[in-house]
Amino acid sequence: MHKLYIGNLGDNVTAEDLIKTFEDHKIPYSGQFLMKNGYAFVDCPDDHWAMKAIETFSGKVELHGKRIEVEHSVPKKQRY
Repeated sequence: MHKLYIGNLGDNVTAEDLIKTFEDHKIPYSGQFLMKNGYAFVDCPDDHWAMKAIETFSGKVELHGKRIEVEHSVPKKQRY
């Protein structure tokens, strides 16, 4: 799977908001959105769809007044 990080989310953004956003743009995802405070994670079926999600959403789509940022999720071990 290709995990995406979705950032710059307002406190009132729900998994349902993200589901609708992905479905409205016809971007497939796998499993559930893992919601955190201000960000979320989701899996895409393959690299093509992960890149399409990044290109479609990052800095271009607004949820509750904030432009979301989408990028590949990097495991903590690989950040340093």
